[in-house]
Amino acid sequence: MFNKTVLVVAYYFPPIAASGSMRPLGFCRYLDRYGWRPRVLTTEPKSVYPPTGVDESLCGQVPNSIQIDRVPHKNPEQTLLQVRNRVRGAMTRLLSSGGTQPLTNANGHTLDGPQVGFREQYLNLKTALLDWLFSFPDPQCFWLRPAVERFSRIPRDEYPDAVFATGGPWTTLLVGKALAKRFQVPFVADLRDPWTCNPYIQVRSPFLFRRAAQLERSVYEAAACVIANTAELRVKLLIDHPDLENKFITITNGFDGGTYNPAANEGRVRQSPGVSVKPPIELCHFGSVYGNRNPLLFLQAVKELIDEKRIGPDRLRIRFTGAWEVTETSCENLAQELEQLGIVRREPSVPHNECVQLMMVAEILLILQPASPLQIPGKIYEYIATGRPLLVIGGEGATAQLVERHQLGAFCRNEIADIKTMLARIVNGHMRITPPPKEELAGFEYRTLTADLASVLDAVCAAKQIMRSVDRRASGPDYPTPPL
Repeated sequence: MFNKTVLVVAYYFPPIAASGSMRPLGFCRYLDRYGWRPRVLTTEPKSVYPPTGVDESLCGQVPNSIQIDRVPHKNPEQTLLQVRNRVRGAMTRLLSSGGTQPLTNANGHTLDGPQVGFREQYLNLKTALLDWLFSFPDPQCFWLRPAVERFSRIPRDEYPDAVFATGGPWTTLLVGKALAKRFQVPFVADLRDPWTCNPYIQVRSPFLFRRAAQLERSVYEAAACVIANTAELRVKLLIDHPDLENKFITITNGFDGGTYNPAANEGRVRQSPGVSVKPPIELCHFGSVYGNRNPLLFLQAVKELIDEKRIGPDRLRIRFTGAWEVTETSCENLAQELEQLGIVRREPSVPHNECVQLMMVAEILLILQPASPLQIPGKIYEYIATGRPLLVIGGEGATAQLVERHQLGAFCRNEIADIKTMLARIVNGHMRITPPPKEELAGFEYRTLTADLASVLDAVCAAKQIMRSVDRRASGPDYPTPPL
């Protein structure tokens, strides 16, 4: 029997095959064990922007008892981006026609500074204005109004006891904040990534950065509790918002233990083709390769090791499974060259359940996570679930600290020299990367993490009830003071 209901606002939710779907899914699978019935507010897969793949197998993990409300939204940004690019191009051509001419005042006197300075300022202003209108606080902003309007009309007897919203996108937190205010129930904000202190997100306009910071602050002020998914992010929030320190807690990402059975695959890991032939070391990377998760330095290190004959081309295999979104020419050329040598293999994305099976039989799981002091990729928790050892390229920040703290594998900085040293030691047998101790893994199961979330929901609802009782007493009639 459920005691309370919680509205889970999650832009990404199965069958949307995004890493952001896994955290709300993991919580929803186990909340009922702690007296909470989740109801999910999400969007339609066809509305997701940027477009994201669909994996119907993920729906098999969603309990049948969960009500899911899918609110679609239009995506005018795609059309607007095309218009913006045309406007930008036209303005660039217009302003570049006299780009090397000096500026003059009304009297014809030359002013300091070349015309290019004015051009850049103008284009930055134009970009900031378009971003403000069409993609603030994120490209998913067009979901805010339909989501709030649709759910604001639900009958009073369907009002939840609490609202839990997970972001990014940050629009999700704004939806959760608005609906919690509408229902007059506690609001819990869940951060899967940093917001304005996110090194992967660069706001090109000081105005938009200040506005985003104000919006972020308003969410934290409205929330009864703010959950950070890494201890490092919580510390950063405490530094930036010391007056709200009692609101910030940590609940890490995790994995669903029921989906993984590493013991069943122990005999299939590292099958040698023969007694006298030493098999190559295989590093397996699962998930998209994009942006800052760029393997350029990693591939350069491998190529230099081969050229210097410090390792043989038959001693290392690197397997990338997932979308390859790196457009850098030098990286693509290196990847192709190493493919011809038989060292690198690139494969397309596979359904989630098949991906899990591949991870469980991998020799070493590879993570590319440089320059992320506060973030840990969601994929790493699926890696942890398999019980296989991890190799992190990015020896600083939250991910490296997690690996070290829980003995999950090895890590090094994203520097060619460091990568070469570590790879040479691994391939030549001078360093062994062993699977993590089983006792280190239990704390990352969503069964355990959901108990923490349920405790938060219980606490904020209890606090809300106390405040209501106080308000009722305070608003009651003034009784005369009895005589002594």
